[in-house]
Amino acid sequence: MKIGNFYGIGLGPGDPELLTLKALHTIQRVDCIFVPKSDAKEDSLALEIVRNYVEGKRIIEQVYPMTKDKTTLNTAWLKAAEEIRSEVMAGHDVAYLTLGDPLTFSTYIYLLRHLNTLLPEQAIHTIPGITSYNAAACIANYPLLTGDERLAVVPVPKDIMELRPILEAFDTVVMMKVAKKLDEVIRLLEDMKLSENALFASYIGQKNAYFTCDLAPLKESGKGYMSVLVVKQRK
Repeated sequence: MKIGNFYGIGLGPGDPELLTLKALHTIQRVDCIFVPKSDAKEDSLALEIVRNYVEGKRIIEQVYPMTKDKTTLNTAWLKAAEEIRSEVMAGHDVAYLTLGDPLTFSTYIYLLRHLNTLLPEQAIHTIPGITSYNAAACIANYPLLTGDERLAVVPVPKDIMELRPILEAFDTVVMMKVAKKLDEVIRLLEDMKLSENALFASYIGQKNAYFTCDLAPLKESGKGYMSVLVVKQRK
């Protein structure tokens, strides 16, 4: 029997209108769709984004444990990969939906590593999605790069001081995963006289999206979840 194809699809930050045509056409064409969830009781955000395009499709939800234990997580990813393999080897074309871009700070990468050992290379296809920071910059009309400027995309480290040389070396710095360290990051930017050159955005492309270039009120605000912070050396 001819085997099917697997498509890892980036949905972008949350706005259904930011889906690429290739992503949309693939979603409409496949036989079944896998969607990730962090909790069995919650709705899948990935599924909500494509809700209007998947009527009549077979949907398979996969719940991943909310833990940092690598052994537990690896077991979950392997189980998910084996479920996908069964569908593909049965001749079905399947899609796996993930927020943002599949290969940029995405848990999809862990799934892909297992699939690379379970499926033929020619059966695996990854479709790019718009990143949160790219969408945020466009919505806010905030230029990321011009001329020969350099860009760094980094997760916020445990030691905030590690950001200082990065902010000094690059023209534009995109900071991901800022939630737990937002207050400390803002204080560092104020100390470096860069806070007025920054853009903070959260829940990009969703109903509760929030954008601001005024960082001071964000301190002690509790904001930061599903957010990105972009900083330029000069406006």
